[in-house]
Amino acid sequence: MKLLKLTALSFVLASSLAASPKNAMADDMRSMLHAMNDIQTAGFYSNKEGMQEGVKKLKEGLHSLLATDAKAYLPDDKAYANKFAKKRASMITLYADDLLNSLKQNDLEEALENYAFILKQCTSCHIRLRSY
Repeated sequence: MKLLKLTALSFVLASSLAASPKNAMADDMRSMLHAMNDIQTAGFYSNKEGMQEGVKKLKEGLHSLLATDAKAYLPDDKAYANKFAKKRASMITLYADDLLNSLKQNDLEEALENYAFILKQCTSCHIRLRSY
């Protein structure tokens, strides 16, 4: 019986660690990477619906970036990155909305330009944070 309780406690503790904000953000980052790939692929094939779906997935992934305090797990010299990351998230939202508006106007070239702007936001944040 004692072994069963210890096993259950171990499982609960492991589950709570797996659900940490850092892990949730990592999951969302992977989801956003897949969304960016979906947008790009759909753009190559002039698939507006695919691009719209990719933007929807991308914006869903921004939640943990906005809700998580990166200071909790970044080194002290990178603590400033929390504010920087939140600004990048707001810019991604802006460009994603512009991308959707471009698609509504049947301007695929402008939509792909907005995709490139989103990619620049992602890359600038990753360059700053990944150096630690």
